[in-house]
Parts: sequence; structure tokens; C-alpha cells
Amino acid sequence: MQQPPLYVAPWWLDATCGPGGWDAAIIQDTHGNPVAGLPYHLTRIRGLPALITPPFTQWVTPVSSSDSPGNYIPSLLSALPQVPILDLCLKPDTHLDLVESVIPATLKYSYIIPGTLSGEQLRSGYSEGLRRNLNKAEKLYSIESTTDINSFLTLCRQSYAQQKMSPPPWLSRVVPEVYKGLLTHQCGDLMMAYSEGRPIAGILTARDHHTSYYLAGGRTGDEQGASAHALLLDHAVRAALERGTAFDFEGSMHPGIANFFQSFGALPASYWRFRKFRGLGKLWSVFH
Repeated sequence: MQQPPLYVAPWWLDATCGPGGWDAAIIQDTHGNPVAGLPYHLTRIRGLPALITPPFTQWVTPVSSSDSPGNYIPSLLSALPQVPILDLCLKPDTHLDLVESVIPATLKYSYIIPGTLSGEQLRSGYSEGLRRNLNKAEKLYSIESTTDINSFLTLCRQSYAQQKMSPPPWLSRVVPEVYKGLLTHQCGDLMMAYSEGRPIAGILTARDHHTSYYLAGGRTGDEQGASAHALLLDHAVRAALERGTAFDFEGSMHPGIANFFQSFGALPASYWRFRKFRGLGKLWSVFH
């Protein structure tokens, strides 16, 4: 594949899974040549071998030189290692016939703004409340590109604290590695909103040849943080449309977050979550 999507690029998998932390199911032709692959993160959960979606990654997708890599999905799923815990999110580029699937699947949703919109069409799709907040925020905050990954991580931790949640254990390890990769490959930005020189909110975005992605965000816990965060996303969406790419807010099954993304006029787009448990993995699944 000449231009693989962001989430299956080898450098992305190295950054998110760590050295030796990922592998791929491979399909070969009759001559033993690889024709399709599906990457995954191989780790352990509570001591049990687990095959899961890489950390900080919304989904993986088949990689192939063919024009229709989605046609290989049933074979690739069958080629995955049989482990106690399998939990893999997958975005096919074609319709997926679940009758052929060997692993149970459910739908998840992301929220997308098409790359064909103009700036005027974009703003007209915003909710009235969002437009009002953005008009105020534009007068209060300055937006700058930054390399201050430590301040960004602090804002991310504050956001988790606001939701009474603990940040994922990989946050401090994976996010800086991903940011280094984005800089090296010139395919991402770390933006912050400032008020009188103080960082109020920050977002990390990335892009491939057809989509820009909202990877992570953090903000202070006051009203300033909420409006600054919205202003940063507005800036990122407009930058994506100027490049001619769609903007993916990434998925969330949390109603409040989903409603926030939809206030930008983003439309739900489905992808698949495959889950299967074997042996002691079945016992683990009962409690998780």
C-alpha cells in the first residue's frame, strides 16, 4: 500500500505498541508472497495473552496492494492467533459481511466532518450555542503551535480528573512517542490556546492522505477551558478542510462527548469491534 492510513503505518505501531509490541496476521498467495496484512497489539492482561487494538488507536484496517483490501477481512480474522482475550477494532473500506466473520462483532461510532465542505458550510453546520461560544473565545485566547508536550500532558490529566477518571497507564509513555513520530513524518500538530501566556487547553492532531484526526485533548477545569478547547477544535477542523481532508473527531460512546462533537455538524460513521474470549479469558470477560 503506497499510502497506508495513519493507524496502520509501521512508525505509528512502533510508537504506540513499543518495540516488538505488535505483529500482523498475513495472507499469502500460492507463491508464498504476502498479499494482505492486519496489524494488532499483542500484550498481556492480568497475565493472560491478549490481542487488542494498539493503545491510542481508534481502529486498524487491512493493508494490501489490492484495490479492495476489505475483501481479505474474513481470511485475516481467521489468521489471527487464538488467545484468551481478543478485542480488536476494525475499519473496513468496503461493506463487511458479518455472516462470513469468525469472531462476534458490534458497531462503534466515530464522528466525521467531510472534507468537501467550504468554510461557510462548516460554520453553518455548527449549533447556535457553539457559534456563540466561539465568537467569545476568539476574543479571549490566542492559538499557537507548540512543542510543550509536558504542559499538554498536564492538561490531559486535568481533563481525566474532571471526569473523576484515572488516565490510561500508557498516557505518559505513548503520547510523547507518537508526538515525536508526528514531527518526524510531518503529519501532525500540537496546538494550545493561551490566555495571558497561560495554557488553557491543548489538542494533538494527526493526518494521513485523506483524513485528519483529533487524537487527544486536555484543558483546565473551568469555563475558560471548555471554550478554549472548542476554539482549538474549530481551528483544527478548518485547517483540515483547507487541506481537502475529512476531520475525524474519533469515537465516543459517552452521550455528552458525542453531543459535543455533533454540535460541530459531525456525522456518525460506524466501524467494527471484534471480541472473542477463550479459556480463562471467558472468566475475565465476566468481570470486565
